[in-house]
Amino acid sequence: MYKSLNQDSQQRIRNIENGFRNYPAYAAYEIKNYRYDLQNGVQALEISKNGRVVNLFLFFPDFDGKIESIAVYGSNLQGHYNAMRRSMMAFGMRITDISMESGASNFIDIEIDY
Repeated sequence: MYKSLNQDSQQRIRNIENGFRNYPAYAAYEIKNYRYDLQNGVQALEISKNGRVVNLFLFFPDFDGKIESIAVYGSNLQGHYNAMRRSMMAFGMRITDISMESGASNFIDIEIDY
């Protein structure tokens, strides 16, 4: 069975994308929003500069289609982690758990409740 993000979750990701696009500090960056994993319903928001990925945000759905978790890869992970840990918010959504993880590359694992 395929999972997918519901309309509200997809709109939240588009709003995040538009926020990056409209923020002057990201004017020189390329921002892409695309389906990362069709079978598992994972949506990607990729920020790159000069052809190199700076950050990759992967949004994972729960069985109701709500964003259940976000994985963050790329640059300045410790800075992202510290900021989110202090506020316990990610893109306006409440964080229930956050951790630094390692795998093929280091990433932040964020559990969301909205």
